[in-house]
Amino acid sequence: MSTPVTVESIALMGVVTLAGGYQLASFAKRVGKKRYQVKLAYPAITGNPDFELIYRAQQNCLEFYPIFMSALWTSGLFFHKYPTFLAGVVYLYSREKYFTGYSKSAEQRLPGFHWSVRCLMSLLTMGVVGLGHTLLKQYAGINLYEQYLHQYLNFN
Repeated sequence: MSTPVTVESIALMGVVTLAGGYQLASFAKRVGKKRYQVKLAYPAITGNPDFELIYRAQQNCLEFYPIFMSALWTSGLFFHKYPTFLAGVVYLYSREKYFTGYSKSAEQRLPGFHWSVRCLMSLLTMGVVGLGHTLLKQYAGINLYEQYLHQYLNFN
């Protein structure tokens, strides 16, 4: 029997989701401010190197966001909420570092980029493991967790 999903059990993922939405809004605001500062008329996205850096940083963050959200929720629902929450918070922090670095130069984006990819890979891995376990248990009657505990952690 699986544990029911409750509002309390998904609250931490909700926190990360809202923080991520706020972060994207903040990035959009900074792009708009830079557009105003450099006097780049709509709808142009080229013509000023400083604007192009910050615009590209924002676009990249938007491109990764659906991957992040799907990995976050799959991991949180099927694996465990606490490591999911931690990986989500580190991901958002690393995206902030990425955006700030990219706004200065393309090379300064790399530390934030590498950390955010590590977080995504962690979330994806946790999601695959958790979902795989759930599917095996539900459709094949195989409970790897219990079998692992009985086989390898039997202290009797």
